[in-house]
Amino acid sequence: MEGPGPLRAQPAPTGAADRAGCRVEGVERRVRPGPVRVGARLEGRARGACASRPAAPPLPPGVGDALLTELNVRGQGMKGWGRYLGWGWLLGLAGAWACGGTPLDEDVDAACAGLLPGDVAITEYLNDPVGTDTGHEYVELHNPTRGPVDLYGLTLYASRADGSQETAYAFLEKMTVAAGDYLVLGDVRDGPVPAHVDHAYGDGLGALGNSGGRLGIRCGERVLDEVPLSAPAKSGASRIYDGRLVPDMAGNDDLARWCDSPDAGAGGTFQGSPGAANAPCGPVGDAGVPEDAGVVATCRPAGGDAVRPVLLPAPGDLVITEFMANPRGDDTLGEWVELRATAPVDLNGVTLVAEAGEATLKAGGCLSLSAGEYAVLARRTDATLNGGLPPPVATFNMDLRNAGGRLQVKAGGVVVDAVDYALAVDGVATQVSAPLADAVQNDAPSAWCAATAAYGSRGNVGTPGRGNRVCEGDGGTLGGVGDGGTFDGGVDAGTLEDGCIDRTTGRTRARRGPDGGSLVLTEFMADPQAVADAMGEWVEVLALRDVDLNGVSLSNESGGRSTFDSALCLAVKAGGRAVLARSEDASLNGGLPAVLGTFNFNLANTTGSRKLELSVDGRVLDAVSWTGAAIPGVSSQLDPGRSDPQRNDWPGSFCPTPDSARYGRGDRGTPGGVNRACAL
Repeated sequence: MEGPGPLRAQPAPTGAADRAGCRVEGVERRVRPGPVRVGARLEGRARGACASRPAAPPLPPGVGDALLTELNVRGQGMKGWGRYLGWGWLLGLAGAWACGGTPLDEDVDAACAGLLPGDVAITEYLNDPVGTDTGHEYVELHNPTRGPVDLYGLTLYASRADGSQETAYAFLEKMTVAAGDYLVLGDVRDGPVPAHVDHAYGDGLGALGNSGGRLGIRCGERVLDEVPLSAPAKSGASRIYDGRLVPDMAGNDDLARWCDSPDAGAGGTFQGSPGAANAPCGPVGDAGVPEDAGVVATCRPAGGDAVRPVLLPAPGDLVITEFMANPRGDDTLGEWVELRATAPVDLNGVTLVAEAGEATLKAGGCLSLSAGEYAVLARRTDATLNGGLPPPVATFNMDLRNAGGRLQVKAGGVVVDAVDYALAVDGVATQVSAPLADAVQNDAPSAWCAATAAYGSRGNVGTPGRGNRVCEGDGGTLGGVGDGGTFDGGVDAGTLEDGCIDRTTGRTRARRGPDGGSLVLTEFMADPQAVADAMGEWVEVLALRDVDLNGVSLSNESGGRSTFDSALCLAVKAGGRAVLARSEDASLNGGLPAVLGTFNFNLANTTGSRKLELSVDGRVLDAVSWTGAAIPGVSSQLDPGRSDPQRNDWPGSFCPTPDSARYGRGDRGTPGGVNRACAL
């Protein structure tokens, strides 16, 4: 639609004088009545006109046109800007002008100067309230730093998963969040502001996506934090970041670290802990580590009267053996995943994780599998809707990406099995070769191939709930897509020496090999304290241009060497940071963000001549040396001003990460994030 034209002052809504807030030429802004924790927009002001400033004159003629012009310029001339930012944003601009000005470019630049990504973190949101979503959703922000953070000039935004249809709300006045404190923002459009909400953003964000999307906060062009939205198991439960982990902008990208809040919210109308620390996600064992198996709940066996303990599978007890990411017809009806048990297990409490979200299997009865038995998890149970599947054991509600991605099965926070897959072919399931159906051998791309047996009545191909074929004669791999989206067969070029499968498109492309000057060693943790060294050591690499780490080696002074390779492209965009670690499992490595590759040697903790080196085909890409002992629980990080392969060699370029920067289970570091400045 077209923009609304010049902004005109509108009459105040009926009854507006009875609300807490102030009106500016018909633009009403509301504050939470009574005491507030932090950041109420008009804290301490009286009702009526803006008490802290002289009464503002009416908006001069043409100011609405100027605002519209400015928004169109910033939106690159896009029409229909109201859908992009929302009416609340424009009305906020008008109100802020009348009460003392808007954050112009120079003001925003000044506000952003002292903020780094991660200084504000999203830790909770309610995107699917019971009943009507409008007016009941909320977002919780957390300040994980050791000093106050002012939200003036920042923008809270929401969009679809691909970034389209973005809506936004701008903070146009000073709003301070104290160190370690929380701020709850609510979709409150009418009536009193609920007790659990600190500040209302009105209709600025519209409705948050119930089953997917993005939610973030930025300052100018600098994103401080962004998280994927996912659906709760039932309406009325907020989604929370695991309370056992230190909130950080890299770690909260992982959907597996989010869960439904178990806490009862205000008045019993929702489950959540807005404005307070979150509860742990999943069962907790010794030293706060998630239990990796064993009894965590009870269930009732089929035909039994008494409940018995649920046994969650340990790693390898369940194997992903087949999946349909792109069925003929509606994907939301016909997608499915097949699991095979290698030991007697229950599926109660098991979580299926994909890029678009996660689903935890719940039932009062025991979802039991014997060793060798298969289970089909599907989007729908009705065979007339799901394409003729055998009876599914359970259902899930998130999408499987057609372009390729990763599937994981978790139990008690521990990865039981995980596989990467490439572009999905329309109507063709991807299955592991029958002799390779275990949680180790199914990691190899060559273990997978296209199904050939038909099922149901829609022309889909797969063997849901049955044994797979032996992948042979086609290289054991899933081929590319030919004209019309049909299966070509043949060896996938992603397994060839000079190519890899792009994680975004699912198609094979040439590798982007690094050269001298394209990669920089920027941070390393030699002596983690939250977990054992053999699990928690890590190294961070900054890319100065788009590169793939396929074929790159990391080595140390003692001769330890690991070469990173995969059929998938280990891609790092220019300006991006890759985390290389001893373990990719966040429940074991101290809560690291997504790990791109793993290495198998130790980083020395003691004094001596120490070295880390990146190389490819015998050519050194970057190297750093040091002699001091590692500080327990503290990473060594490169000053951001020396982020190139020459200056990171200068004395004093590395320093201990400050106490204000923590990740995962509490160690100091910024893995995957921007480093803090050193006192040079």
